[in-house]
Amino acid sequence: MSFKAEFRNLLNLAGQRSYINKYTLTIALFTVWLIFFDQYNLFSQLDLSGSVDKLEKEKAEYERLLDVALIEQKDINDNIEKYGREKFLFHKDNEEIILIK
Repeated sequence: MSFKAEFRNLLNLAGQRSYINKYTLTIALFTVWLIFFDQYNLFSQLDLSGSVDKLEKEKAEYERLLDVALIEQKDINDNIEKYGREKFLFHKDNEEIILIK
């Protein structure tokens, strides 16, 4: 056998046994590209996920505050005079106010 034939035979055997072929290399490079270099890489996705969690917590807090405000609005509308006397210490001209703390 000639040297060229032996070399081709050796390359064919190495190519068949090797797990690093053009497909695995392409998949590996694509995965590395997506994780590190793409616009929507892994790190930006993690940051966005953290932002979403933070905003959902803020939304829940604002919904709770809205419920409290709606209850307070209902109390104000039911008895506006009582609310003004308690919160703002309004009084009539002939009344005295005694504060107890």
